[in-house]
Amino acid sequence: MPSSLLFSINNEGRVHTLSTSGSLWRELPYVGQEFKKLSAVPHFLWALGGDHQVYVYVHGLDIPIRVREESYENERWIPIEGFTSRLLPTDRYHYSSADGTVDRPTDKIRLPSMAWQWEGDWQLELTLMGQPLDHNGWTYAVDFPSQYYPKKQWSSCVRRRLWVRSRRYSAMNSWCAIAPLHKDATTEPFIDISVGGNNVVGVDPGTMLVWAVTSHNRVMFRTGVSAKSPEGAKWNSILVPPGCEINQISVGATGLVWASLLDGRALVRIGVTRDSLPGESWVEIRGPVERSRILHISVGTCAVWAVTQDKQVWFRKGVKGEGAGVSEELAAGSGWVEMVGRMSMVSVAANDQVWGVGADDRVIYFRAGVTLADLTGKRWRALHAPQQVSRASSNASLNRDKFHRSCNSLNQRPHSISETTAGIAEWEEQSHSAPTAPTSLPVGEVTGKHFETQLKNPKAWSPVRSVGSVVGTEAHPETDDSIWQADDFGNSSIFYTEDEELCWAELETSWGWVEAGACMLDPSQLPNWFIEANTLHQAELEQPWRLQILDNLKKRVPAVEMYAHYPTAVDTTSWMQSSEARVCLNPANSGSVFIECILQLEWVHTNGVVTILNLEGAATMHQFSVTDITCVQCCSELGCPRLAVHTPHLPPYCIKFQFSSDSQLEEWQTHLIFVCGQVHSIAGKPPEQSLWAVTTLGDIFVSDTVALESSQLQDNSYVQEIDLAGKEVPVSIPIHSGCVPGTELLLTGCVADDVDRVGINLDLHITYKLRHKAYTELENTALHFNPRFTDDIIVRNSMIEGKWGEEERDGNLPIKSGQEFSLKIISGTEEYIIDINGTRYCTYKHRLPPHSVITALIWGKIRPFKFVVKNPQPIINPRDLFWRQLGGHLRRVESCVSGVTWGIGYDHTGWVYNYGWGGSFIGSLDSHNINSMTDSQDYRLYENQRWNPVSGYTSTGLPTDRHMWSDATGKQKRTRDQVKLPSMHWQWVSDWLVDFHVPGGVDREGWQYAMDFPSTYHAIKHFTDYVRRRRWYRRCAIATTGPWQELGHTKLLEVSLETVSDTVDGVVSVWGLAMGGQAMVRLGVTPSSPMGTVWEHVGSDQALSSISSGPYNQVWVIGKNGCAYWRVGITKDKLEGDSWASVEPPAGVQLKQVSVGKVGVWVLDKLGKLYIRKEVTPVFPEGTHWQCITADPPILSSAPNTTGFKQVSAGNREVWAVTDGGVALKRHGICLENPAGTGWNVGISGNWQHICVKAL
Repeated sequence: MPSSLLFSINNEGRVHTLSTSGSLWRELPYVGQEFKKLSAVPHFLWALGGDHQVYVYVHGLDIPIRVREESYENERWIPIEGFTSRLLPTDRYHYSSADGTVDRPTDKIRLPSMAWQWEGDWQLELTLMGQPLDHNGWTYAVDFPSQYYPKKQWSSCVRRRLWVRSRRYSAMNSWCAIAPLHKDATTEPFIDISVGGNNVVGVDPGTMLVWAVTSHNRVMFRTGVSAKSPEGAKWNSILVPPGCEINQISVGATGLVWASLLDGRALVRIGVTRDSLPGESWVEIRGPVERSRILHISVGTCAVWAVTQDKQVWFRKGVKGEGAGVSEELAAGSGWVEMVGRMSMVSVAANDQVWGVGADDRVIYFRAGVTLADLTGKRWRALHAPQQVSRASSNASLNRDKFHRSCNSLNQRPHSISETTAGIAEWEEQSHSAPTAPTSLPVGEVTGKHFETQLKNPKAWSPVRSVGSVVGTEAHPETDDSIWQADDFGNSSIFYTEDEELCWAELETSWGWVEAGACMLDPSQLPNWFIEANTLHQAELEQPWRLQILDNLKKRVPAVEMYAHYPTAVDTTSWMQSSEARVCLNPANSGSVFIECILQLEWVHTNGVVTILNLEGAATMHQFSVTDITCVQCCSELGCPRLAVHTPHLPPYCIKFQFSSDSQLEEWQTHLIFVCGQVHSIAGKPPEQSLWAVTTLGDIFVSDTVALESSQLQDNSYVQEIDLAGKEVPVSIPIHSGCVPGTELLLTGCVADDVDRVGINLDLHITYKLRHKAYTELENTALHFNPRFTDDIIVRNSMIEGKWGEEERDGNLPIKSGQEFSLKIISGTEEYIIDINGTRYCTYKHRLPPHSVITALIWGKIRPFKFVVKNPQPIINPRDLFWRQLGGHLRRVESCVSGVTWGIGYDHTGWVYNYGWGGSFIGSLDSHNINSMTDSQDYRLYENQRWNPVSGYTSTGLPTDRHMWSDATGKQKRTRDQVKLPSMHWQWVSDWLVDFHVPGGVDREGWQYAMDFPSTYHAIKHFTDYVRRRRWYRRCAIATTGPWQELGHTKLLEVSLETVSDTVDGVVSVWGLAMGGQAMVRLGVTPSSPMGTVWEHVGSDQALSSISSGPYNQVWVIGKNGCAYWRVGITKDKLEGDSWASVEPPAGVQLKQVSVGKVGVWVLDKLGKLYIRKEVTPVFPEGTHWQCITADPPILSSAPNTTGFKQVSAGNREVWAVTDGGVALKRHGICLENPAGTGWNVGISGNWQHICVKAL
């Protein structure tokens, strides 16, 4: 998992952070304010200052917080005046929200506080559903609650246009004060603060719940706090039961709220749900003991911990946060359990890991052994980490020789003593209690880099200046130069005066507070925080016995290497694997079934055979060699472990096996992958120029085209020889790379004695035209070479869309009946050159692009011997590629020529390929550089209901209705009980929940309404709505391994990589899209550092949904409005470019995905159609127009349920696509004269989801 932060406060009120990927405490920049308490969620830290006011600190976000304000200007047409702002009394406001219910004049929309800045003036939105508008931006409709159109019609009685303006949160990485309750901040100070609720079921992503307690015994709830509004809107007072005085409050990740009272009791807030975030009522809980009252409470997800007045620690059993909002029993728990150890306070993380501060020694402790099965853990372990101090701190030692001044070495990474020693002896702690005496670490000289950056204008956001700032007051940089002197990002490099030198030291520190709300620590992989430095023994490295062993090992290496090339004396490489299974020999046929069989795999020396026998073992159903296998792929369905074996050159082309268990499937998968690797001599990491693909099950595959190309390379040409001896004519020979200039085709054979006509046709893909709802096939032939023996002539011609052209004839036929011959056809830039029996016979000018030739058809009374293709380009048949699986689970993979490869999981986590291989699917047979991986995805189904006059909406529908529990289409019946986990590696992480984030909106119960089922759904019930539906989802997670390293916190929609320079370790341009549709550039990415260093945000007016970079200076994106944009001004020194320029999409089309390569700009629309941008040149990089490429009948019939394309990838010389039926396609015939190509070469039907050819 990515790194997270543990926060703490020392005895001076200074805030420190400790990263799970580091080993050093780092102090946040001190701005003159001490703090008493902290509460955190990822990226947002709330604190109670020494002045008893509340502060918020936003940190670690790669994308700035931007909010787009919108206001619709509405006008109505009046016969005399035309369109005017004078509206009817029943109309909406002149300036309103999208639904017209809120008055939003632009002059009254102000910044929430001084922490925000406008990014520009009000501007008009000039697109509607992907289509451009005129310069005024008006859209027209019959009436306001209706469909709007870009063009005015005779019935257009109203119009509106959208004004937009963006504001940015400018107080990143600095403390920002929350406005006090009164003008005089001392009137009612705060005494406690808590933030949580980031995992409340059904709320919008980024929502947070902030609770506080004041000195007047008031409990306050902060409304409107979210990732887009870190400060929230205002404080609301929550009533407290009479006689209850609250002194401390805590809110968990699921919104569960507990509070401790001065009399020792506790209160629990009941009814915290998405519809009532503040909850509904309080329930009283008695303290664990009568004699000691509760002083501190901390709430996790399924755990509540408390500390009483005598410093004893208690655990509340029976709490379950996921159901606490609807169940009082799950919120209140069932009883207290005493824990061993004395703590002054505890903090529970969102994953229920527990931290505490020792009551006697003021050391931070971690509760080891906390799991879902045992939430109480096993023991307390002390945390040991060096601390950063400054000369201004009273904790700094006066002995300056013990510190290393680091002001001049901020770029060096700090190292603790534990990192510089090799021998590690773990400190044996007390098993069940905290130490009674404080422990310390010796002072060491280490250097360091400060944790955060500081604003150029620290006074602008310091707590002192921010106290009393009024929410809703707009700050004007023109009138306050002392405050507004920040750069565009609101921060700069750190600067410290002589009195604030930074130092690193390992010293005794008294901690007063620890906060784990933002710390997601994996208990199975703890960082090295719990090793005491004085137990490490550096001297053991220099012991004579150790040096003697190392010396003996070194002397033994040359003796072993002498026999490295000797063959083994006994060959033990023959073996057999056999088991029962079920097989489907024709999975392409929807009526095929799985029948019982015996599956055998026999390996002998260097090859193997797969045999499928009937259940009795008496008859062979099918048999094939391991060399025929091109892909071994898991194709399991829910509850059915299945494995697909592809043999594209041996019918049946795909064989599916069904096994009794996941373990048996993985056993056979491991054996088949192993023998295929042996046959194809696959070892180590794949080469940089590889083809990457991902299946719908998340499995990752890579194909080594370099090996295939090297096997064809002869004298700077790629040669393919086809033996035709014994073949019956007519015979069709595929030419997968076309007849590009420089291609030579050589045919040798013998003509029959009674021959009349023979010929060879160089055919193109068939052209399909839709006429009267049916496709018409029109053949295309680039060269028709036809010797006619009765006339003693040779005819040459071409067929274009089913029509023959003008013939070219030459006599003196050099081919004689009954004799052998050789025919060579050479493709030139302008003509074909034809040699017969080694002598030049004639030429034939191109009438169709030679790049588009796909087959050579040999026909007539002829006995062919051999056909040889010599091509200057690699001859790649998509069906010949061998697909090798790599470990991991991803949704998409992107690569580039230099080999840097990134992936994105189903949970939108970014992963970087670390040049390893193997993974959990193959066990420990052949793996290297493997890391643990996690991913999660949701299963969704729909509950459908129909209205009837008697009982209203019920699950009883009409006979013609869809299933009452179904998939999104309604055609497939889906019930919650039928949904099973994909395999044994998956686990459910939630129950079935109503999805409140469905396109179109939902009501309070999650329902959507419509007139009938195949219709448009909306959230508000109308009088004519007779059906309704709601979506349910359940989340599951997988734990696996693979050669991938997690990128960081920022969730990604898409990513695109392109090499900038061809040097050995050249810079790689990486563009990405965050979940909110913001574009980013990753800095510092090279082959030696594939993760890069940091994201740099690139602003855009529109939220984006797809991004691609072909050449590094050619970046295109697709907006969520369906429009295309390209980046202007990209250079090697400025990879982020200058601005976005819009490109009008095809008429009436909303684009969904873009892929850019040297072969062109390809886009995919929401209906599954492909388009290519024509006439894209360096002078005119945006091109001129779009050309549509539809799915032809061969593509539609390539796999069941295929209706169009799902994804496209354009590389340096090739374009590949994936259909919604899971078939991989390679575009054929691409050239400068025809960048769109002429047809598709079909690959295997591998249930593909995503493919990437950027590295080819």
